Amino acid sequence: MSSNNFKMKNLKKLREEKNMTQTRLSIEVEVSQEIISHYEIGESKPNIDNLIKIADFFNCSTDYLLNRTENPSINFSNDNNEVTDIIYKYNSLSNEKKAQFKSFLNYLLTLKE
Repeated sequence: MSSNNFKMKNLKKLREEKNMTQTRLSIEVEVSQEIISHYEIGESKPNIDNLIKIADFFNCSTDYLLNRTENPSINFSNDNNEVTDIIYKYNSLSNEKKAQFKSFLNYLLTLKE
């Protein structure tokens, strides 16, 4: 994934949902407004420190900011590593394989134990 085609669309979505300007967000997370703009339009990617600051500010997952999920919630704990692993693997599937996985899961749910 190159910087040239990676837009943090969920960052922009979160910011706009809070009616927040890029300038205001930049003050909150202690980066320049230009940096926020570059993240949103895909001119640069955040470093780890800035990614964590933004995720903490919006109380969302870094995966959501990086467009790896459409769920902004942080809902993983150390007790459910198996679930986390399954979700990670699911997110890495193609759309066709995701559909197959869902069908198989639905099939398993219909089986009587």
